[in-house]
Amino acid sequence: MIESIMLTASQARNKAQNDLIIFNEVRNIELAILTAIAAGNYEIVLSNTTMTTASSYYNVWRGNTSDRAKEKQMATIIQYFTDLGYTIDRKTNATTGNTFNWTIYW
Repeated sequence: MIESIMLTASQARNKAQNDLIIFNEVRNIELAILTAIAAGNYEIVLSNTTMTTASSYYNVWRGNTSDRAKEKQMATIIQYFTDLGYTIDRKTNATTGNTFNWTIYW
């Protein structure tokens, strides 16, 4: 049997999602959650992360443009926090109109 040297489609998708962006997004959200918990709060609205300040992520979320890597990155963030028991939503940033806020509840 010949061993495959080509990436599988799943491996290619995982490499294309840009792990550093996901890592930084998760860490920024985690820091905001821990800060809110220390203040006795049960939710955060976050608008100053890589994904929330870029209209390109907003446009993918709203279906205005197609970018599978950005879709997968946002889905990874949502799944990560959902698996931890949080409720996480994207809401249009009313100030900009072309970016979103992460809204997270616990």
